[in-house]
Amino acid sequence: MKNKGFTLIELLATLTILAILAVIVFPNIFGVMNRSRDKAFDTQAQNVINGAKNYYADHPNALPNKGSKATVTLATLKSGNYVDKKIENPKTDKLMNDSSYVEVSNDNDNFVYRFYAVD
Repeated sequence: MKNKGFTLIELLATLTILAILAVIVFPNIFGVMNRSRDKAFDTQAQNVINGAKNYYADHPNALPNKGSKATVTLATLKSGNYVDKKIENPKTDKLMNDSSYVEVSNDNDNFVYRFYAVD
């Protein structure tokens, strides 16, 4: 009579191979997911910065003078329809706080835009 099934050695070898694969694969998957979230956040930040540029194009008097800075909040950009009403932070999977803002600095009439997400 033939026994059907696996021996203990075969089962242990299979489990060992699966464990080795898990050790190799899982960190790579999490790294890819984190990089994907970072890229999605950068895209969202660029969208908000583009909204701020449009805001300042419509409100040139709000631009900072040479050597100074100005800010515009996400709430202001939303209320003026410069950005979507619901902007999600891909890193937290929550809506971005309306207190998040874009800072504009004027370096000899070269305007530099930076986005700051507030939790």
